Amino acid sequence: MMDSSPARWVTFTRHLLGWYIFVLVLALVAGLIVVWPSRMLTQDMGPVFSMEGRFLLSTLLAGALGSCIHLATSFAEHTGRGALEVSWSWWYFLRPSIGGALATVVYFVMRAGLIAGTAETSAATLNPYGVAAIAALSGMFSKQATDKLREVFENLCATDQSKFDSKDQQQKQQTS
Repeated sequence: MMDSSPARWVTFTRHLLGWYIFVLVLALVAGLIVVWPSRMLTQDMGPVFSMEGRFLLSTLLAGALGSCIHLATSFAEHTGRGALEVSWSWWYFLRPSIGGALATVVYFVMRAGLIAGTAETSAATLNPYGVAAIAALSGMFSKQATDKLREVFENLCATDQSKFDSKDQQQKQQTS
């Protein structure tokens, strides 16, 4: 008969999460190596994508990897303190997907030129290390990346009334 005590489930979940994180990091790094947007890679290393496709995939993978760094740190800290909660399991499983998706949105915003100085005309002029760094940091620091995207969106889609309200608030602060 199988022991279904809560302590056994916590131990099982802890081990499952630990192995999941370890394997996921290895898979993401391997994926980055395969799709890295560089002319040094040969075409026999997997599916052949356009340069833009390679940037997009490497952005997704680097964002997920950045989130893995965040979740691995959180996992190690909570496990070390004996405070790992089984109820957070879904957070650990979904975090890389969120990081990858957020990094992709940040990439689209940058490629669209909505963040000053980042509009490029072709993928050939992009620095793959810079793109991967921004993507990984977006995944790692998703709260800050989301705040920046909110700021860009608010500036892009501000109504005339909100512009006036903002100017009124600035004038009140300057006269105070």
